[in-house]
Amino acid sequence: MITIKQIAELCGVSRGTVDRVINGRGKVKEEKRARILKTMAEFGYRPNPAARALVSQKQGPIVGIIISASEIQFFSPVIDALRKTAAYYERFGLRTEWRLLTGYSAADQCTAIADLRKLGASAIIITPISEPDVIRTIEDCIHNEIFVIALNNDVASNLPHVYVGSDYAEGGRTAAALLRKLHAGPVHAVAIYSGVRILGHIHRIEGFRTRLSVEPDCVLTDVTTHFDDDIQAYENTLQSLDAHPEINAFFIATSGGTHGVCKALAKMGRTEDITVVSFDITPAVRSAMQSGIIDAAIYQHPRRQGQIAMQIAYDQLISGISPSHSKYLMKNEIRILENL
Repeated sequence: MITIKQIAELCGVSRGTVDRVINGRGKVKEEKRARILKTMAEFGYRPNPAARALVSQKQGPIVGIIISASEIQFFSPVIDALRKTAAYYERFGLRTEWRLLTGYSAADQCTAIADLRKLGASAIIITPISEPDVIRTIEDCIHNEIFVIALNNDVASNLPHVYVGSDYAEGGRTAAALLRKLHAGPVHAVAIYSGVRILGHIHRIEGFRTRLSVEPDCVLTDVTTHFDDDIQAYENTLQSLDAHPEINAFFIATSGGTHGVCKALAKMGRTEDITVVSFDITPAVRSAMQSGIIDAAIYQHPRRQGQIAMQIAYDQLISGISPSHSKYLMKNEIRILENL
């Protein structure tokens, strides 16, 4: 197999330059980087994982992990998978620094990113909030050659980064088509979701709206928010039912607030005549499906998302293998009571 020294000679650069390209450290002119990567690909160069591990154990590359709204049930399996995968990769020298945040605060995310940069993080796994300050802060990381993985929600930036999560627009379209199949006759639907702070949730609502609009006798009667708060979800659901008595379908687009929505439907005695489609298999969703309130849910593989995000970080920082895709999309799978 070709060596780093031979790659350097073929490309007319130093071994140090080749090493920086392989390890993703320091600045290398794009022309040289492209020439080195092309040579590596042509000769089938693959870094030696064992040697890389020995080097990494001394250098200890850091992956910073920032999860906002970490208290939401959906993120429990995501965090668990991240922790377990990180623990395995620690033997190869990969270090992790955690910032589990409460709620959706752009200021908290920016502060967490700044803290991780001070610690020398080489990569950041983040569930980004769709706020200008957060986007600018993430883009500054990318400009400074910090490897960014957007987890579960993508960041609205054209700069190179990796997204691991579901196709939100497709999920919304799937929910609308599923609702149409579950509910016979005209549909007067309500969509309730966390709000505009998460780009993917906006795309999910738009996907739902677009797909439902092509169905005859199907109308999106109301769109409301709950900010992942059960009390807010309860109150807003009651308001929608009071304002629109014709409502006969609910799309709970984000798992936060599910208990509040279902409690309101039960209070109004509408659990039998309203068809409900939701997202994720959290304890609240599972309970509501077992009670017959939620008819179906769409699953987006949260545990797998965490595993893949950490594996990509390991491959980049320890093995020197860049991701083959910019997006790693999980399948949106339909779940009913029988296949929970």
